[in-house]
Amino acid sequence: MATNNTLIVYASRHGNVEKCARELFTALDGKVDICNLNNRKLFPDISTYDSIIIGGSIYYGKVQKSVSDFCNINFDVLIQKRLGLFISCLYADEKAEKELRESFPPELHKHATVSDYFGGEIDKSKLSFLEKILVNQMIKSGELILSISQEKIKQFAEKMNPSHADKE
Repeated sequence: MATNNTLIVYASRHGNVEKCARELFTALDGKVDICNLNNRKLFPDISTYDSIIIGGSIYYGKVQKSVSDFCNINFDVLIQKRLGLFISCLYADEKAEKELRESFPPELHKHATVSDYFGGEIDKSKLSFLEKILVNQMIKSGELILSISQEKIKQFAEKMNPSHADKE
């Protein structure tokens, strides 16, 4: 069986991506480190990891700038690693797939072992006034999916685990 040394890198504004990253952390085999891009000045040397998982959330149709910057700065190393990509978003199906596709460079999507969206939750106490207005309108329209999919997180982790790499 292959050994695994995984880094989960994420940015979370309201806690959804952090919650997903922590659930992945507990579901993965091997040594796993976790890094919140929003709370760090120094970052781990990603070249020392076998696998890297990158996660972010969508605001106004875009993933956080810190996630985009991380992908762009580290592109040459990321393209050589076993890679997982995920987003937390409040849509499902085609809208969520589109947001996932547009969140990361196409070359990283093509290279990724797995990429998926996990859904999201809303804690209105963490939203700005404008965000509350927008979210309330979207909830009334029935557009949003307000739950994190534990099943998708579990399936994602299974695909990133070393035992799955042995089957590839």
